Amino acid sequence: MTTKKRELTERQQKFLDVLFDEANGDVVKAKLLAGYSEHSSTSSILATMKDEVLDATQMYMSRNAPKAAVAMVS
Repeated sequence: MTTKKRELTERQQKFLDVLFDEANGDVVKAKLLAGYSEHSSTSSILATMKDEVLDATQMYMSRNAPKAAVAMVS
């Protein structure tokens, strides 16, 4: 069984693109960098993109876990 990926708006995709890069994991900064208004509800943005944010977080952790483990042991 395959799941179809949801089509994101340009702004939603930008949010994901900057979240673990320029925003350094800061969701409010990512929101602003993506072009959302400072008055846009961060909670609402995250609620509509929960699955995508979780997937991006899991990928980030997978990418960085080996390096973190080596640094902790060294």
